[in-house]
Amino acid sequence: MNIRLTALCPPVAALMLAATSPCLAADAPPVTPGLPPLPAVERALTEYPPVRAARQAIGIDEAGARRLRVGPYEYAIRGGYQSHNIPNGRFPEWDIGVERSIRLPGKAVADRAIGEQNIELARRTAYSAWCDGARHVLKLWFGWARENMQLALWEQQVASLREQQSVVARRAKAGDAPRVEMNLAEAAVAQAESVLEGYRGREDGTRAALVRTFPAITVPPRAAPGEPRPLEHDLDWFVERVRGHNDEVRVARAAALRGRLLSTRAATERLPDPTIGVRLSTDRSQQDSIAGFYFVVPLPGAARQAMSDGAVAGAAVAASHEAAVVQRVSAEVAVMVGQANGAYASWTRARAAAEGMKRNAESMHRSWQLREASLGDVLVARRLAIESALAATLAQLEAEEARYRLLIEAHILWNDPEEEREPHDD
Repeated sequence: MNIRLTALCPPVAALMLAATSPCLAADAPPVTPGLPPLPAVERALTEYPPVRAARQAIGIDEAGARRLRVGPYEYAIRGGYQSHNIPNGRFPEWDIGVERSIRLPGKAVADRAIGEQNIELARRTAYSAWCDGARHVLKLWFGWARENMQLALWEQQVASLREQQSVVARRAKAGDAPRVEMNLAEAAVAQAESVLEGYRGREDGTRAALVRTFPAITVPPRAAPGEPRPLEHDLDWFVERVRGHNDEVRVARAAALRGRLLSTRAATERLPDPTIGVRLSTDRSQQDSIAGFYFVVPLPGAARQAMSDGAVAGAAVAASHEAAVVQRVSAEVAVMVGQANGAYASWTRARAAAEGMKRNAESMHRSWQLREASLGDVLVARRLAIESALAATLAQLEAEEARYRLLIEAHILWNDPEEEREPHDD
């Protein structure tokens, strides 16, 4: 009987198939074999609680923007009553007035700009929540895929070892094989079954975690990752792309712009807003009626200057934070590009090693059939083959995950449809 490792390791055999795909354009939808369908991912992320919360928070800033447009001041009514005692008698007197503080034109313009920028910052925060969710989907998906593919390999390994055990049992019954080979075959099956149960439990756990976190994503019975491909662009391209589209960078950039607007607005507060009012009063039991106009102008002091200085310092902090985020993200992208390139190179080597170990195991099995090798030699060769197959599978998944992770950071994969529809000025 000839037991081939092609049947043992179909995921590894799939790695050996040549695949062609178009080069990734900067803004074209990427080819994503092995990932869940895009509509399912978008639906899952739309329903993801952190994304919903971030989108709902936009309404808070929209209300705040309306408040800034109308300004903080409202009409106020002043009134009073007094009893005026003079030698001629006691006379009731009253006065009433209506007043309102007036926001100076420059402050109104600044407030409107701040309100609009607050909305933009909230939108970018919602976009960042979407990107965090996309990263989480990718992590959970490939966590499940690793366990699923290893489980599939070990299921086939156990099936092959059981078949081999039955062959050894028939030989031993016919007196054509020593008892020691029967013991070895039984031990190999028991050991493989033990490993299999461990992988089955881990696969169940990762599947449950993915389904419970993102119910809209249907998890198939078997993972089917695509063949890894090298990156289509160099490090400089990805760094520039991420600087312009990364969610953390865009949030920091929006926060820095808001800091500058707040600084400008605080500077206008050094000139106080006046309060203007009209008043009507009576004297000597309404024998005299008095109408008047008044205004109140606060005298600026050191507190207003301190507030302005604080806003300037806050703007500087926000600008420095933006620079720090850009620097950190650029460094992280460099690491990601290196990891993606390294993972792809590692996969090519692991695939070659798996092919060699597969041929060795097949050759050793034929030698055992011809009585030229012992069963122990076959089991060792088979163990080395399964280990190489597992290594190639993990390398394949690592290369795919590293590439997709970089595409998410570069705003190429799994973009937020709502964010795409809205104009943004970066």
